[in-house]
Amino acid sequence: MTDTFLYHEIGKDALYKTWHATRRPLFLYVYSDGGSIVTKERIFPMKQGTLALIGAGTYHYTMPEDPETYDRSKVILAADKYARLQALLRNNREYQLVLGQSVVCAQIPEAERSAVDQIFGEVSTGDREEPLLFARILQLLYYLKKHGAELTAATTGFMEKAVGYINENIAEPLDIDSICRKVNVSKYYFCRQFKYHTGQTVMAYILNTRIILAKGDLENTDASISQISEKWGFSSVSYFCRVFKEVTGCTPLQYRRAGQR
Repeated sequence: MTDTFLYHEIGKDALYKTWHATRRPLFLYVYSDGGSIVTKERIFPMKQGTLALIGAGTYHYTMPEDPETYDRSKVILAADKYARLQALLRNNREYQLVLGQSVVCAQIPEAERSAVDQIFGEVSTGDREEPLLFARILQLLYYLKKHGAELTAATTGFMEKAVGYINENIAEPLDIDSICRKVNVSKYYFCRQFKYHTGQTVMAYILNTRIILAKGDLENTDASISQISEKWGFSSVSYFCRVFKEVTGCTPLQYRRAGQR
């Protein structure tokens, strides 16, 4: 697997509003303003100057307010380089903690944004000899550590509570009315706010999250299709298989076989 370096990529992301995960941590820097970074655990604001580290295997998607003008830079290190970076930091507990989180998101102050942009520019277009590359990645970790404490979720109060409730009870029967009662807001207002911050309806979010969890079981366990369907709250195996194919383009069995090749 090779490195991924993207600098000031502008336009609609190929995975716009599509749950996905990378095999190694992703460094993301956002230049445009407005939107959200959506993960299974939380929803984060996406503003000009947002620097995020999204951990390996963390399902997420970005939802910029204007997908066509979405401006971002990305870095994903190849597996061997990432392993050497981890070894380099094995005695640095603070940086290991940053690397070990599912998502770290920081809002870079305006005075420091050009410095962060320069790091991504140098990584993407400059000398990529490992010592220089690692030095620049360490700078990004420094900014995440420095400003990560200033992290605020895109939604506070009822929305954050709702996302937590959904994910804690994802295998149980869930409906909008019960969620609204839990967070004590009106159904109309909740549905509007949820769609605004995530780009999905409440029920689509629940369904897609269940498919993510089912994919993990198909990849990592020997559980039967029926067991997985029941485990994640699908009403029947046939419904699970139909929805799975709609979302992924293949049946659960085809997905499992493809992962075993």
